[in-house]
Amino acid sequence: MPPGRLVQGSRRPQPTASASTSAHNGSDLPPYEPPSHPMNDAGRQALANLTNNNAEMRKYEDHLSKSATYLREAVGAINDTLFARKSQLTGKIEKRRGRGESEKGEDEAELEEYVNKLHGDVTHLTDEIEAALRQVIDYRAEVQREKLVLGSVADQVQSEKSRRERPSRKRKAAQRVSGDSDEEMGGVDAEPEEAEAVGAKDEAPLTGVREALHKARDSNARQYRATSAYDRYASNNEYIAFKKMWHDAQHPEDQVPLPDASTWFDNQGRPIWDGAPAGDEDLIIEREVQDLTCKLTLRPLKEPYANHKCPHVFEKTAIMEYLRGTGGKAQCPVCTKELRIKDLYLDELTLRKVKRAARAARESEDRSSNADPDEQMDESVLMGESTQLRSGRANNGVKQDDSE
Repeated sequence: MPPGRLVQGSRRPQPTASASTSAHNGSDLPPYEPPSHPMNDAGRQALANLTNNNAEMRKYEDHLSKSATYLREAVGAINDTLFARKSQLTGKIEKRRGRGESEKGEDEAELEEYVNKLHGDVTHLTDEIEAALRQVIDYRAEVQREKLVLGSVADQVQSEKSRRERPSRKRKAAQRVSGDSDEEMGGVDAEPEEAEAVGAKDEAPLTGVREALHKARDSNARQYRATSAYDRYASNNEYIAFKKMWHDAQHPEDQVPLPDASTWFDNQGRPIWDGAPAGDEDLIIEREVQDLTCKLTLRPLKEPYANHKCPHVFEKTAIMEYLRGTGGKAQCPVCTKELRIKDLYLDELTLRKVKRAARAARESEDRSSNADPDEQMDESVLMGESTQLRSGRANNGVKQDDSE
């Protein structure tokens, strides 16, 4: 058969029996045979190098960390958009009712339809993002387990070597007692691998590296799957930050505390989004006091930095200077926890609140400077803001006409 016909996709000729036993293509591998000798020194060293190769592991961990950050930012952005549109719709409804109108206008109807569709889309995307984050956390746990797996395989390979060397030591001891030479005992003058194999027929079969790797991976994976959703995710810093971001986007003005982590998943491990405290009275009692002031500078926060040891937040430059002045670690200025520079991180959630408070202050200032007294009265009544009226109008008892 001409060689060119193979390139054209014609059927490849069947190899002869001798050819099939002497050569194999990429898809026709010989059957696996378990090892008959322990791994040599070069192989053990290569496995140890693989176990200690933290650079590759860090690369994967960095990618996973960035993925978690992008997912967290995405859930905040889409829920921020939904809240803004809902607030816009609420404002239109309150203004219409303030004018005494019962029927909604065309603009309000279109906005209401858009908000309803947006609510469904954001809910669906939030579910997908949350599921993707849990997958990222699972991947990171797998990377962490792989370090343990490789270490256990390396230990097992070393134990196999020691186990195979014990018969040789016993045999040499028997030589010294009987006075027999190496030649009489089977010629153990040869290579170390051959020497290890002499007298090993009665030993238990060796476990191959591949089998040991798969066995260790399967065992660790089963243990991980057996843990609860709370242990896997609710106690994970990435998931906690994600949940805080989502909650802040849901309640940007209410300062309702995030429900306890024990309420984040049901008994089947499914996420619960509405695990808020029951009852309006509980919400009022448990509202958080939003403090956006640095405890060191006593000034408003601009670049808030939190830590993994306590809940207190400080201005970056202030806390860095404070810790560097004490050798890189010191007691928290507010509580008794010991803080270190490596424990600090940018608090994105508090930064969102800082920016939101600054934006609200600018908008309030713009409204008070640009609006006339009648418009200020409208904002006070419709939006619930405590806008101060000019004393002259207040003293004169001028009333706002609801029909305007």
